[in-house]
Amino acid sequence: METRFQHLLLGGILTVALGSSSAGVAASGMDREFIDAGVFAGLINIQDFGSEWALGANLTFKATEDFFLQFNFLQAEAGLSSFEKSQGRLFSGSDRNFQHYDLLVGYNLFQSEFIALGAPNLSSLYVVGGVGDTGFGGEQSFTYTLGTGYQVAFARNYIVRLDYRDYVYTTNLITEDKTVHNGLISLGFSYLF
Repeated sequence: METRFQHLLLGGILTVALGSSSAGVAASGMDREFIDAGVFAGLINIQDFGSEWALGANLTFKATEDFFLQFNFLQAEAGLSSFEKSQGRLFSGSDRNFQHYDLLVGYNLFQSEFIALGAPNLSSLYVVGGVGDTGFGGEQSFTYTLGTGYQVAFARNYIVRLDYRDYVYTTNLITEDKTVHNGLISLGFSYLF
C-alpha cells in the first residue's frame, strides 16, 4: 500500500510540474532563462549521529513564475552515534556515507525586486516538498522532503540560496521501524541558463 501511494504521489508531482510548464513555453516573447544549476554546502543533523558537513548539487526548472521543479543530490559522512560511542561501531566504511537525492516541487510565496548598483535584482521566499531516496548505514529508504528557502538573483543570472530541508524516512539502524527527521541548513550558489 505504501509503495502504491509513493508511485501516485510521484506521478502527481510530475503531472503538475509538466502540465504547468506547457503554457509558459507556448507563449512567445517570454524570457527563456528557466533552468539553473548550482552547488551548496551546509550542516545536516543526522538523527542519532550528530551534525556533519554536507555538500551537494541541484538543478532547478522554473515551470512558471510561481512553481518550479528541483532535483537535489547531497552527500555527508556520519560520525559515531551516542550508541556507538558506548557499545562499539554498528557499521563502517562506505556505510557511513549519507547520500540523498530528491525531486521537489516548489512554490514562490513572496517575490520581490530591489535595485542594487543600478540593476534590478529578484528575490523570493519559497516552500518545497517532494520525495526522494536516502542511502545510509546499508539501507535505502524512501524519503519525504519538506523545506523552505530564500533566494536572491544578482545580475539576473547568479543566484544565492539559503535553504532548510527536513528529510523524513523510516530506518531500522538502531531500533525497529523508527521514523527519523534529518534537518539540513545550507547556502548555495547557482547559475541561471
